[in-house]
Amino acid sequence: MGAALPLVAQVPAHASALPVFSSCQDVRRTNPIARDGTYLLINNGNVFTAYCHNMATTPSEYITLARTGQDVNFSQYTAGGASPGTNVRTAFTRLRVDPRTLTVDIGDLTFASSTGSLRHGSTTVTSMPYGAAMACNGRADGRGNIDLRDTPFRVNDTFVTGGNVPSGSASVSARNQVVGLLGGGYCGWITSAPAMYNPFNPGPGTPHIELRCARNGVILSGDQICVRLNNGAPVTTQVRQQGSQGRVIVQYGDRAVAVLGSDGQVRSLG
Repeated sequence: MGAALPLVAQVPAHASALPVFSSCQDVRRTNPIARDGTYLLINNGNVFTAYCHNMATTPSEYITLARTGQDVNFSQYTAGGASPGTNVRTAFTRLRVDPRTLTVDIGDLTFASSTGSLRHGSTTVTSMPYGAAMACNGRADGRGNIDLRDTPFRVNDTFVTGGNVPSGSASVSARNQVVGLLGGGYCGWITSAPAMYNPFNPGPGTPHIELRCARNGVILSGDQICVRLNNGAPVTTQVRQQGSQGRVIVQYGDRAVAVLGSDGQVRSLG
């Protein structure tokens, strides 16, 4: 067993031989043959797990949603009125995040699926961004849902209406892990602040919803973790040899929170 080594968020990942990184690109620079998977990242005072996607080409960070399906973690433009067609609903299973700020790119649909099609003026609408609800019948008939329960993250943002004669509301619950959205107007919508213009058919590169660790301290939820280093407790590591394989034990204070393989991927939590 190796001696415990201090590891703090301000220390660049390349300053240590230990497999803890600040981004998925950092993982790839250190290990060019790293595969897609879950890694432990330390960035801007946060220690958290992220799913690294497209590791062979252009790595990017995602958090995995525990609660998925057509009726959870979705955004909907409700058809009717001046927007004929069928309800457009986009449901998400992972959210792209900036590892420096934990801001969600609400327009990244890599891990999302959409149903329905409607007309907004001369535009055909087939998808919606995360955390939005829209309608064009004079009522707040648009629907949306954010549900971060069973993940170690919470929403750290406000929601506002926009558009023509807008109306709607955001109902926040479960310690800011659940947000129910109603939005509409003629045409109108609700999104996270600041208000967006015509939030449909999104593209990547739309950072808009801030996340935070769910509460102070260590949060273990499924195969994910988020720790905010704000109470003085150190993050330390211990290197152990298990047969021919090395393992890195990550501790927050006196509590073991993660076991990493020699490639940096998370093997277990807690």
